[in-house]
Amino acid sequence: MIVMPEKTFQEEGQAELPLLKDKKLIKEEVNRRLVHGIKQGHLEYDALYNHEKSSLNKDAEILSMLFQRLFFYRLNEKLAAFHCDHTYRFSRQILTQMQLNRGKINDILEIFQKNGGVCDCEVLYNVESRLIGKDPQV
Repeated sequence: MIVMPEKTFQEEGQAELPLLKDKKLIKEEVNRRLVHGIKQGHLEYDALYNHEKSSLNKDAEILSMLFQRLFFYRLNEKLAAFHCDHTYRFSRQILTQMQLNRGKINDILEIFQKNGGVCDCEVLYNVESRLIGKDPQV
């Protein structure tokens, strides 16, 4: 099991972070969280997270960390610009940007597979949906 510290994220009960609307500030926040795990602003995307639903998954800890570090947000951006080639090409790129080693990346890809994410587009469709409260249609 992969354990990643989330000590840089805001604890519940602290002052609310500002909601970012400016595209440049949003991009900076995405990069800051993705690479360093530092949260300095609130994004509308954050409101999609469903703690109750995500806690039902046995891989909730790692999937929640990926959500908080905006992995799925970044993957969605990549897939909006490029088509899925039904591999983990973009997932691997993003996980590498997150400065994870090859072993952790392979562990995460196995978690994706166990949760129905057999390629980049399926990671968004099946895996992210387990965190945001949307059920994949069968």
